[in-house]
Amino acid sequence: MRILKSFSLALVAGLAVIGLVACGNTAETVTLGTYNSSSSTFTPITEDAEYSLTQNGYNLVLKGTIPYSESVLGIEAGNIVTIRFTPPSGTTVGGEEAYVKTTNRQETSGWNEYDETAFEEDGSLVWVTSVSKENDVQIKIKWNATSSEVTYTLSVDDTATMQQASA
Repeated sequence: MRILKSFSLALVAGLAVIGLVACGNTAETVTLGTYNSSSSTFTPITEDAEYSLTQNGYNLVLKGTIPYSESVLGIEAGNIVTIRFTPPSGTTVGGEEAYVKTTNRQETSGWNEYDETAFEEDGSLVWVTSVSKENDVQIKIKWNATSSEVTYTLSVDDTATMQQASA
């Protein structure tokens, strides 16, 4: 009986490790950064930045002091953040069924939809969006025809500070 119990525990532990490895290879990587619209470049922020992003599954939370930015890519001046999503390892991005949908910030409801041209040459996706404490924003990503759509919700922590425009 003891051997059977030990074997069962080892089997469960082995399956858990396999599950963790498999999940690690299929998850998107999320990075907070800045976007330079004149050079179309994304730059990850450093650890000593005044704000940060935490991830719990598909829930993303901004903490710290969220910077105020002038208009970027047609987004009104305000608290604007940039997040880069890197596709799961081994994923080929693109095709007719690849898309990105983002919460439409210009209206009270609806989605902005972008085709496969929204993805960068390396397959990543750079999302520039305005944020507020009052409203969460969402992004839906479908990397290719065989991947499932994933929806991320971005919110601002209650303790975060929203930087204002300088006078």
